[in-house]
Amino acid sequence: MITVSIKDENAGSVAQQVYDRLWAEQGLRTTTADIEIEAQEGVVALNGRVRTQILRSQADRLARMGLNGWQLHNNLIADDHLAMDLAARLAADPRTATANVRFEVFLGVAYLGGTVTSPEQRAAALELAGQAPGVVKVEDRMGVIR
Repeated sequence: MITVSIKDENAGSVAQQVYDRLWAEQGLRTTTADIEIEAQEGVVALNGRVRTQILRSQADRLARMGLNGWQLHNNLIADDHLAMDLAARLAADPRTATANVRFEVFLGVAYLGGTVTSPEQRAAALELAGQAPGVVKVEDRMGVIR
């Protein structure tokens, strides 16, 4: 879904131009994305989530075409980038470095699957995932093997 939030009367036309460009792109319109276009005082912000870094870059490129001198702040979070960040966090932590955890992220919800060797390792994985910027919820699908 793509929505518009206009904070001052001068922002309407630029926000509509950005919206029209994003909406015209089938990849942004038909994928599960949650994009809010916020416009005020010479700044257009793209807030929300998209499935991939490619879609984030595409939204950035398209939005810049309709700015007419306004600044763009692209605050979109890409699920695939977030999944890579989670993997790096768990690999870097000695409590979870040996865990066999798989990550799937869907609009900020992190699904952790795979196996861990103890309840403590499971708890550490869930803790680290929950602390990651951009994660709104963690779903535990991990099994414990001894």
